[in-house]
Amino acid sequence: MTRWLLRLWPEGIAARLGLLLLAGLAVFGIVAGLFYLDERRDRAVEHFGRVLSVRMLAIVELLEDAAPAERRQLLTALSDRRLRIRLLLERPPGSGWQPPEGIDEDAARHLQRLNPRPVLMRVGDMPSEERHRGRRIMIAVGLKEGVWAEFSVRPGYWPRAGPLIWLGAVALLVVLGLVWGAHRTTRPLRRFAEAADRLGLDANLPPLPERGPRELRNATRAFNRMTARIRRLVDDRTLMLAAVSHDLKTMLTRLRLRAEFIEDGEQKEKAAADLDEMQAMLEATLSFARDDAADERPVPVDLAAMLQSLAADLADAGRAASYDGPDRLTLRGRPVALRRVFENLLDNALRYGEEAAVSLRQADGRAEVRIEDCGPGIPEALRERVFDPFFRVEASRSRDTGGSGLGLAVVRAIVQRHDGEIALEDRPGGGLRVRVALPIGSAAD
Repeated sequence: MTRWLLRLWPEGIAARLGLLLLAGLAVFGIVAGLFYLDERRDRAVEHFGRVLSVRMLAIVELLEDAAPAERRQLLTALSDRRLRIRLLLERPPGSGWQPPEGIDEDAARHLQRLNPRPVLMRVGDMPSEERHRGRRIMIAVGLKEGVWAEFSVRPGYWPRAGPLIWLGAVALLVVLGLVWGAHRTTRPLRRFAEAADRLGLDANLPPLPERGPRELRNATRAFNRMTARIRRLVDDRTLMLAAVSHDLKTMLTRLRLRAEFIEDGEQKEKAAADLDEMQAMLEATLSFARDDAADERPVPVDLAAMLQSLAADLADAGRAASYDGPDRLTLRGRPVALRRVFENLLDNALRYGEEAAVSLRQADGRAEVRIEDCGPGIPEALRERVFDPFFRVEASRSRDTGGSGLGLAVVRAIVQRHDGEIALEDRPGGGLRVRVALPIGSAAD
């Protein structure tokens, strides 16, 4: 039972807030309505008894003053759905008849108007054809000449339709107001959540406007301060890396000049190769640390045209590259960064797998790119580690084949910055399949 109720509990704050407010309003309305109806019922019953006693006295006096032949016409004219009258030639038959004082004090007080006439009273069921209307009260009043007038009264009170309609209209307006207020109250919270999600994709977000309740304004202010601190840390890191890059490049230039004075030709070539490798590693490391793609603004990108162009260029250069997919598929992203991703993946596929088969598909609002090769693949235990900076699978991607171990780390960073996913899988029949999924509708702005 508890689990079933929890499944019905809404997920959103606005829905929960609205539901709680509606529940409180419903409880308050029911309690207030019960008090109102009870009060109105008491007043209505009191009014009904007073009016009924006056009416009965007037009817009794009319019947006493009327000729016997006219009484039946009067009975027909004076009876209605709440009060039915009939004449009896003797005391009412049946059990249960007793003075009003023994049945209801309020009724006895109202029926004192009929004194000094004898009055009897009993409570009985409605006729079978009107049983759904409840019970009737029978009152018998003794007239002159020993004749009795039996009054069959159907008491009861039900509020008029007008107040109920107004009550329903007001309740509907209150519900609409609660829904609107809950939605408006939680709107800044939704913006806050969206900004927090986008912060992981772009640290250069503009400050959030401080709106909404006091607690949310305080949280937004703290979030803006945190964003500013993160941005300063990134800027400080970039400045530090620029200074280190300048110093290291200066030292590499000195070493390159000194290597020219090495007399042994073989050692000179090895030293030059080591310096070239150090230069390449330094540039790759600085590029990864600076994350130049973060400064590029998202624009509409034709991913299909980009992949076709890359595959065609490689095929023209005599490499085994092919493309399979639509002629056009546009998404929002950073074109230079995306081109860097797929150039890196295609280069890896051709370097270690001798061919690159590129395919593009669209499904569930995402573009899925698959790049397959016929190489040795990557062991499943290492497929997550290859995305770590400077990690290389030595069996197939050794230092002799080139590369600094930063390519896939850069690729994953760019894909994640586009709110995408990248995964490595086995290719049916052997080889490696790289699957990149990118959202079509958005990238971090």
